[in-house]
Amino acid sequence: MSLLVLCSAHGSPGVTTTALACALTWPRDVVLVDADREPSQAVLAGFLQGTDVGGRGLAGLAQAHRDGFDVLDQLDRQTLALTGEQAGPSRRFVPGFARPGSAALFETVWHPLADALKQLGGMGIDAIVDAGRVGCDGLPRPLHALADRLIVLTRSALPDLAAVALAMPGLRERHARSAGFGQVGLAVVGPDRPYSAREIAAQFDAPVWAGLPWAPKDAAALAQPAPARLDRLLERPLLRAARAFASGLSSELCAQSELVSRQPVPDALEREVAYV
Repeated sequence: MSLLVLCSAHGSPGVTTTALACALTWPRDVVLVDADREPSQAVLAGFLQGTDVGGRGLAGLAQAHRDGFDVLDQLDRQTLALTGEQAGPSRRFVPGFARPGSAALFETVWHPLADALKQLGGMGIDAIVDAGRVGCDGLPRPLHALADRLIVLTRSALPDLAAVALAMPGLRERHARSAGFGQVGLAVVGPDRPYSAREIAAQFDAPVWAGLPWAPKDAAALAQPAPARLDRLLERPLLRAARAFASGLSSELCAQSELVSRQPVPDALEREVAYV
């Protein structure tokens, strides 16, 4: 039902760590997409122990799109299992770009990819996109248009907030131009170091949807190979906070989706205009 896009304005406040933590604690079936246009392969090299992707991921989707295949039909084939657990929700991962500059070749695929991720909602699968840094050119417009929540991750120190102040006007403008129906808001890593979530929300006139603890050891644990059993990992403070965030946001978005489903759906031409 939900498409979440996580990004940062500057530096490395923990977008990948937060996206992974949310995917591991999400209460429904979920697919995590590494869409960072400055590739680092952090999840693949760390949590997934350098698993051989066998051509799967965004590169595989781009090739399938060039060959005329429907991206939604190909999406599951381009994923890896995020965990080995059989019980509970399915957790899949779409590996990101393998080389610097690969994102430039993906421009024509952002639209069908975003549309496919949105359509997964009809199959009971949510999507979390790690979009990395906003960058000078902003995020791909289809992500703006179809995201249910565009979440800017930041630490609470002044240099981080200054970067957010520079990025937010452009994000909001691009979101409005893209006819995005979701909200733009914040998640704060390490609130009260020194500024509180309430102060940050007031400063940017934006909702703060999560306050995640400053927990370097927990972040480091997520950068290591996944343990055979996740129960101990999931009891760490960062993962507990991510679970609470994921649970609350999922419930809110499911309720929102039920309301939207009762409204007329724009036809293909109207959806296409949103990307122009």
